[in-house]
Amino acid sequence: MSDKLALVTGTSSGIGTAVATELLKRGWTVVGIARRQAKFGERYQHLALDLSDASVAKKIEKEFGAKLGERAWERVGVVNNAAVGLSGRVQSLDVDELARSFVLNTAMPLWLMGLAIKKAKAPVRVVNVSSGAAVRPFPGLAAYCAAKAGLHLGGASVAAEDAPNLHILSYQPGVVDTEMQLSTRTKSLDDFPWGTTFRQYHAEGRLVSPDRPAADIVQFLEADGGERFTEKRLAA
Repeated sequence: MSDKLALVTGTSSGIGTAVATELLKRGWTVVGIARRQAKFGERYQHLALDLSDASVAKKIEKEFGAKLGERAWERVGVVNNAAVGLSGRVQSLDVDELARSFVLNTAMPLWLMGLAIKKAKAPVRVVNVSSGAAVRPFPGLAAYCAAKAGLHLGGASVAAEDAPNLHILSYQPGVVDTEMQLSTRTKSLDDFPWGTTFRQYHAEGRLVSPDRPAADIVQFLEADGGERFTEKRLAA
């Protein structure tokens, strides 16, 4: 019987797929959330939900709450991985798309942290997948930079609220070979001038496999103790 439970967002591709796969190999039970279906076999439950729609919170609370109540878990993990890299110069951004991006990138991860803290009766370890965009301005990524900066500081603030047995990692995985990275580097350079650098990384084979950040994330989830709030970047 598995004694550790994790909620992982964005499990249909990229880092989310790699994290879910590794956790399941290590005997965790995983609840995954993504718009597209994802199948991993035993000990995996998929919630096909759009995290840019705040109304899905009721469904998540019902399903994940039920899973939390199944048994006395030894540990609960939350991996806030799902994100949308909304790009474009600020004058071209649509307000509805902006709102959805902030729900997905910032509001929902904060709410999921709160849900786990409120419902779990076990120690909780959270990984917020961050980005260099959380701490550095990128022309054409104002929406993404703002959302990731909000999650970064939001996670630090949650860790400072003195919830018992809570540890949070803000993790920068580097330039990972994911669908979002592909979308970003194929944008018009007029809308996203930084795209030249990402295209160069791809051409030179410098993109990171999702397995590498997944290993760091799982290591944190399985660790004991440490600072209540930690920042880490993928080692070169």
